[in-house]
Amino acid sequence: EMAKKGIDVTLFDRPETVKIARRVVSNPSLFLPLDKGRIGGVNNINFIEGDFLCDDIGRGYDLIFASQTLHSLSEKDNLYLLKKCKRALNKRGRIVIQEFHLLKDRAHPPQGALFSVNMLVNTEGGRSYSPDEMKNWLSKTGFKKIGIKLMGETVIIQASKL
Repeated sequence: EMAKKGIDVTLFDRPETVKIARRVVSNPSLFLPLDKGRIGGVNNINFIEGDFLCDDIGRGYDLIFASQTLHSLSEKDNLYLLKKCKRALNKRGRIVIQEFHLLKDRAHPPQGALFSVNMLVNTEGGRSYSPDEMKNWLSKTGFKKIGIKLMGETVIIQASKL
């Protein structure tokens, strides 16, 4: 959606995900309803294939949108990734995180609890986290003005570099 508005977008993800994203962008009618009066994809998207823990994620970003990323990592790796994101942002850059989440009882919301079990079984250290855990990581890595908005099964957390 940001690319449709003329904003330059860089998608950094694993090669298999980038492959799908390239197909969506090159022929969005295969996957998404067409906007009225709009035909075809957008051309202001840069694709980078890689592992965000091992590879360079780039620099000079105004905004990093991390969607459904933190649950696949351990707390230690999340702290490392958030430090890396902070370095990649412009001076006044912001990060927005969207994740399934768990409340303090670790059983709700149901989607977050079920997803957490999946991550515990299928990743090395990943699980669903509480909004407070994610907020604490942002604070530890030097982010400021941290805001949390619960959106049903997911949470949106935003923070600024300054």
